[in-house]
Amino acid sequence: MNKHKSRNRGTIFWKNLSLVLLITCIPIATISVILYYIGTDRIGTEVHNAHQNQLAQSIQHMEDYLSNLEHSVVRLAFDRSLDETLKQLDFIQEFQKTNELMKSFSLMVESNSLIGGVSLYLRDANKLISDDNGFQAVQSEEDKKLLESLLEKERTIYWNYSLRKIGTPDTMMKAIVIKLPGGQMYDSFGAFMIYLDQAKLNNMVQKLASGEGVAFLFNESGQYLTTPRTNEATIEQLTLEDTLRSRITEEDLNENTFKFDWQRQSYTVSYGKISKLGGKWTFVSATPLSQIVAPVTSLSRLILMISIFGLSIGLLLSWFASNKIYDPIYRLKRLFEAAKPPRSDEKNEIIYIENQWKEHLEEQQVLSTRIEESIPTLRESFLLQFLRGHLYTHTELELIDKMKQLDWDVEHKSFAVMVAQLHGISDLGGKFSERDAQLITFAASNILLELCSEKLNKVHVINFQDLSVGVFFVLDKSSTNEPLKATLNKLAHDFIAAVNNVLRLKVTIVTSKISDSILDTPNVLEQTRKALRFRDLHTSNQMLDMNQFMMDNTSQTHFPSDLEREIAHTVSMGLEEEAVRLIRQFMKELQSNDSTELMVHQGMMKLLGTLHDTMVKHDVNLYALYEGVHLYEQLMQLSEPEPIVEWFQYKLIRPFIKTLTMTYDGNLRETMEKLLTQIQADILKDVSLEMYADQLQMSSSRLSKAFRQMNGSNFIDTVIRLRIEKCKELLVTTDMKINEIAEQLHYQPSYLIRMFKKSEGITPRQYREKHSQER
Repeated sequence: MNKHKSRNRGTIFWKNLSLVLLITCIPIATISVILYYIGTDRIGTEVHNAHQNQLAQSIQHMEDYLSNLEHSVVRLAFDRSLDETLKQLDFIQEFQKTNELMKSFSLMVESNSLIGGVSLYLRDANKLISDDNGFQAVQSEEDKKLLESLLEKERTIYWNYSLRKIGTPDTMMKAIVIKLPGGQMYDSFGAFMIYLDQAKLNNMVQKLASGEGVAFLFNESGQYLTTPRTNEATIEQLTLEDTLRSRITEEDLNENTFKFDWQRQSYTVSYGKISKLGGKWTFVSATPLSQIVAPVTSLSRLILMISIFGLSIGLLLSWFASNKIYDPIYRLKRLFEAAKPPRSDEKNEIIYIENQWKEHLEEQQVLSTRIEESIPTLRESFLLQFLRGHLYTHTELELIDKMKQLDWDVEHKSFAVMVAQLHGISDLGGKFSERDAQLITFAASNILLELCSEKLNKVHVINFQDLSVGVFFVLDKSSTNEPLKATLNKLAHDFIAAVNNVLRLKVTIVTSKISDSILDTPNVLEQTRKALRFRDLHTSNQMLDMNQFMMDNTSQTHFPSDLEREIAHTVSMGLEEEAVRLIRQFMKELQSNDSTELMVHQGMMKLLGTLHDTMVKHDVNLYALYEGVHLYEQLMQLSEPEPIVEWFQYKLIRPFIKTLTMTYDGNLRETMEKLLTQIQADILKDVSLEMYADQLQMSSSRLSKAFRQMNGSNFIDTVIRLRIEKCKELLVTTDMKINEIAEQLHYQPSYLIRMFKKSEGITPRQYREKHSQER
C-alpha cells in the first residue's frame, strides 16, 4: 500500500522531500562517521593498553613469588645452624632440635604458596626429615641411589625438573636441591629438597590467560614447567603452545609482544624471561584478539546503533516535514488512492483529483442503487434472526434503530403475527409425498406473501420448512384494535381459501394478540406456534384467535387403557399387522370427544412409553436397535394421524419384531421352516391349520401365532399366496381351464378369480394372454 501511494505522489512532494533530507541527514551522517572512526580507534587503543598492563602486573606478581622463593633458598643454604653437627644428630634424643627443624620446614611451606613440600636428607645418618612425614630412615636401595645422585652434582644449588619424591614412586615433581654445607660443591653431608606445588604453579600461570587463550612456562631446555588443563585443553590449544614455544626458542625476537595467526584466528602473544636460582624460564601468554577487542566491538556497535538511530530520526523527521508541506494536496489525493488503484499516470495532482472526483460521483450513484436493491434481503435476514429469538440481547430502541437502517420505520407501530399449519397430505391419495413437504411449504409461503402484500405495506413471511408458515405484521396504531383484527381475519380466510383451491390441503391458522412492543414479538411468535397444537382434529379448516383462545381444563378426556395393554401384548407376541390395527383403533379413540391435536399427541406419547417398557422387558438393546435415535423427539415432529400410525409400524414395531424373531426359540424356527416347505409340497391338497397342528402335536392357536411370528403373515394368507403362485404356473405351462385349475386348488372359480385379481391386478385369463404374447 505504501509503495502504491509513493508512486502516485507528484513532483512537488519529491522536491520538498529531497531538500529536507539534505538539510537534516547530511550533518547527522557526518557526525556519526567521525564519531565511529575516531571513537572506536581511541577505545581500542585504551583497551589494548589496559590488557597489557594487566598482563604485566600478573607476570610481576609471579616473579615476586619466585624472588621470595629464591631468598628462602639462599637463606637456607647459608644458615650457620645447618652445619656438620647435623651428622651426629640423634633425632630421638635431641627431639627438641628435630622439632625445630620440622617447624622451620612448615613455616617455609606456609610463607610461599609455590612450595609444596620441604625435605632434608642426611647421608651419614641415612635419615630423611620432611614437613609432611616427619623423620624416617631411607630403606630402599633405589631411594638411596637417587639421594646419592643429588649430592654428586657439581652445583651447590640447582633445579631438578623430574625429581621423584621419596616414598611416592609414581610422582615426579619440580624441586630445588640445596647441598649442605652451603658454599661447598664436594663432600656434602646432606641436601635440602624444596618441592614446587605444580597445581599452584599451573594456576598462577593460567591466570595470565583468559577465555580461549593459553599461558605456559618452559625452561632453557624447552621443557614445559606447567602442565595443560587436561580437562579443558583442546588439541588445537596444545598444538598452539608447541608452535609458540618453537618460534620463541628458535627465533631471536626483539619485541616481547607480537601478533600470531593460528587456525584462522589472530592472537596477541606476550612473553618474558625470568632467571632465578640458576634456571632460565620463559613465560608465554597468547590471547585471541577478538577477546581483547570484545569491549571495543560492543562499544563500536553501540556507537553505530546510535548513529543509525540518529540517522533514522533524521529520515523520519524529514518524511514528517515533507508530508506537512505537501499535506493539503496529498490528503485529497490519498482519499482517492485508498479507495481504488489509480488508472492513469497523471503527474499533475490537480487534474488527477478532478478526474477521480468525477469517477467517485458516478460510482457513488451506482453503489446507492445497489444498496437500495439489497436492503430487502438484509431486512429479511435480520427479521429471521430476530423472530427466532437470536437477538434477545438487543433493547427495543436498538431494534427500532436497526429497522430504520433497513428502511422500515417501526416506531409508534403495532405488531402481530399469524401462523398457519397445513394438513392432509396423506388424504390426497399419494398426490404428494412426505418429501414434497418443503416444496409445499414454499408454495404456501408465496401465497401468503402475495395476499398480505396487497393489504399491508410491512409484511415478513417465515418459512418453517415443516408444512407451517408464519407472517410478521407491522401495523399502524389506531384508537381501537378492531379494524386491525378484522384485516387479519380477512387475510386468514383468503389464505385458507387459496390453499384449499390450489394445494388441496387443509389449514389451521392462529392469529396472535396485537402488541405495542416489538421486543415481545419473538415470544408472541413462539406462543402462537404452540397454539397450533390445540386445533380440533375433526375440523377441516380452523381459525384460532389468541385474544379469545383458552384451553378448556374442565373437559374429560377418555384414554383407552385397555387398547394400550392389548397393543403392548400384541407387540410382545410379534404380531405386526394386529398391532397396527389396534393402534389405528387407539388413534380413533383418542380423536373422539372433541380432542385437540395436543391431547392426541400426548396419548400417543404415553403409548410410546408403554411399548418402550414392553421392549425393555424382552432384554432388547434399544439404543443399538434404533441406532441411537431419539424416539420421542421423532414422534414430536409428526402431527397428522396417518403418519403417526405409519411411524409406529415401520420405525418402532417392525424393527423390534424382526429382532424378536431372530432371538426366538431355534427349534421352533426350524419346525416352522419345515412346515412351510411341507405346505409348498401339499399346496394342491386340501390343507388346514388343524391338520398340521395335529401332526406337530400342538394347539392350533399356538401354531398360528408361531407361524405368523416366524413368517410375517398368518397361515391362511400364506396358503392363498402359494396357491396364487401355483395358479400362475399352471396358467403359463398348461392349457387347463380356469375351472380345472380352481378345482385342483380347492377353490371356487369365482373366488379364485377375485383373489388372483386382488393379488396381481389382472384376471387369470389376462395373465395367460399376456405371457402367451411374451412367448
